[in-house]
Amino acid sequence: MDRAEAESIRAMHRSDVASATSPRSKPLKQPHGTEEFPEGATIVAGPDGKPYPVAAVWRRALARIIDAVTVFFIQWMLTVIQLLWFMDDVSNRWQPEPWGRATAAILGYIFFHFMYTMVFLRWNEGQTPAMDLMKLRAVRTKDGSHLGLGRCGARWLVGGVSWLVPPVVLGGIIVNAATYLTVPFERRRRTVSDWVAGTTVIAYDRDKEDPDGELEEVLDEFGQPMSVREQIRRKYGLFGGLTGMGRRLGDRYRDDGRSPRDSQRH
Repeated sequence: MDRAEAESIRAMHRSDVASATSPRSKPLKQPHGTEEFPEGATIVAGPDGKPYPVAAVWRRALARIIDAVTVFFIQWMLTVIQLLWFMDDVSNRWQPEPWGRATAAILGYIFFHFMYTMVFLRWNEGQTPAMDLMKLRAVRTKDGSHLGLGRCGARWLVGGVSWLVPPVVLGGIIVNAATYLTVPFERRRRTVSDWVAGTTVIAYDRDKEDPDGELEEVLDEFGQPMSVREQIRRKYGLFGGLTGMGRRLGDRYRDDGRSPRDSQRH
């Protein structure tokens, strides 16, 4: 094969790659792995610079439902164990219209939903627990980077405040469902919340993707290989600081040649 033929083959390959992606969202690298994207999928760049398909609408809706139910059970458990002991008293004393006795419970739910969403979207790299389960990830539309606190708050705002819309619960469900009305008219299938925050939700499997671009075998304290999910959680997870302190404390005792139990005896 001469030089001219080789140049022709490379040019054809470049044109095929360019036609497979949108000019408005060019990936920086080729897809990771050998698995092909679904036919007709919109491809956008992720935080690692690799292209990812836009998430399916049904997965997003199911993740939102799971997160809403999770927050409800968190609030219910805190009430049962009496950490929210004042809730009944506030509900009896404060019953403004149109929410009545449910006002305190609704405001408490909105607070917990806000904290839940902000903490996980910001410090769990754009994934709530339900989004992690459904293999979804929220990123900036402009460049696919991680979300800041402002964008996390803006993304929560539309769906979160909607729980104040009467009738109770039903109003929140209707408004949250209405945010998906823009999906059929948008190439990246963004909801109203995505428009407000400037975000896009991509299909992202944390167990298969390497956040640093190269898949490395990392061993835990027991000498066992850690999955990518476990590596990320130890580095960025909500309780990463506490687990890091525990590991450092254990290392200190091992260096001294004694165990934590020995120190308790003394």
